[in-house]
Amino acid sequence: MSISFIETTYGSARITSLHHYKKTVAFITHGAGKGLDSIDLASIIHQLDLYRISVVGVEMPWLVAGKKIASPASQLDQVWREVHENLQERYADFKKVFIGRSTGARVICRTAEVLRPDLIINLAFPLKSLTGKSREEELKQVLDKNFEMIIIQGQKDTLGSTSDIKQALGVRNNLEIIDAGNLTHKLSGTMGEVVIECLSNKGY
Repeated sequence: MSISFIETTYGSARITSLHHYKKTVAFITHGAGKGLDSIDLASIIHQLDLYRISVVGVEMPWLVAGKKIASPASQLDQVWREVHENLQERYADFKKVFIGRSTGARVICRTAEVLRPDLIINLAFPLKSLTGKSREEELKQVLDKNFEMIIIQGQKDTLGSTSDIKQALGVRNNLEIIDAGNLTHKLSGTMGEVVIECLSNKGY
């Protein structure tokens, strides 16, 4: 594992890299709370390492700077794009899986058309804001462009349950929705195994 930093327009992004050169790389980012050390993301990174898929974990500048509140969406999207531009040459021949948790899931959806991932895995996508505003269009815009997407959602998630996601998006050939049962928006340390099963089923 190596830790490095990429300077972006909005500050330093911390990059955690694990390389096995399986010709697949998983770019993973966090939500508005904890970073890559959250129990679910730590579990995913560990299992990806065991599965011998290269990992690039991206922690946003606001978190690196020790701030408690995430930057605005436009800034997060810009940082995500700049990180990928910086690493584009290194991973040019790799299949790319984007994994985002909560706010990070929104980032990878909003930037998908530009960055062209081969697979998107959303963890606890916040279908609605704390004020009740719907974000389903962010998902629909990606799916309508035929990107492959997996959403792993808790049935009791107050920001959008599995049932809410299914009702909003309907049945689509390029979408798989996984019911995480009683898990909430916080998810859990079992996510690593779930993500690896998803990747295996997709042939990665």
